[in-house]
Amino acid sequence: MAVPVLHLCCGDSAAEVIRAGLTLPEAAVLILRDDLAVGPLADVDSGRPDARAAFWHAVFPDEDREAIETGGAFVDQLAAEAAALRGLPEAAEAFVIWHGNGAAEQLMLRRALWALRDAAMPVREVAVAPDDRRGDGMTAVAMLERQRVAAAEATARPVPADRRAALAAEWERLCTDSGGLRHHRDGIITTHPIDAHDAEILAAVGDDWMPAGRAVGKPMGTITGFFATDAFCFWRLRQLAAQGKVEIEGSPTTIRGCRVRRTR
Repeated sequence: MAVPVLHLCCGDSAAEVIRAGLTLPEAAVLILRDDLAVGPLADVDSGRPDARAAFWHAVFPDEDREAIETGGAFVDQLAAEAAALRGLPEAAEAFVIWHGNGAAEQLMLRRALWALRDAAMPVREVAVAPDDRRGDGMTAVAMLERQRVAAAEATARPVPADRRAALAAEWERLCTDSGGLRHHRDGIITTHPIDAHDAEILAAVGDDWMPAGRAVGKPMGTITGFFATDAFCFWRLRQLAAQGKVEIEGSPTTIRGCRVRRTR
């Protein structure tokens, strides 16, 4: 059964903030969990996104992957998300899409508008204002304080037809782009090689042994254009180890189980 208004957001933390701030039932919020800023997009909207699932299988260390896959294999979870988007036009009478200015939420906005490209239902967007806590102007829905959610919703503006069409078309184009990494700045999505931030991640690794978690923590806070997760940075750290640029001591199956240093 269609709900009167369906709120769309990227990730569980954002959904929790929205539900708590607006006192909404679970059915009123659709959580889209895929971080679209990284990895291949060619098959993301298909019924069997094998290439995208294989990417995430490689990115997450064993411990994290096993925890995530308690909810089903990556390919099944991604396929279910694609199916939910295909069913959007029948899911609600109106939509509110929540986003900040990071690439993942901006791509989610474009993907959702693509899913609604032929729908006549009204769509509004809530653009979360920049937050000074990071110091770089980047913001995300999950960073909203719960007491500010209602005020943020009050700023929701209708997405006009030309913007809906333009962003939907941009999503189609991005899905054919071979770049593995996407940034968002000033309304523009740009694509980059998947190793674009390897130098920044390597620079955080010292000559002496240090916890892997500390090594990835610095680039997580300094990389801009998208929110670099610990899983992404740790994966790139493992790739740097495979290239002989860093050494890993301990088990690389979990970020908490190893130390790293630059190769001597």
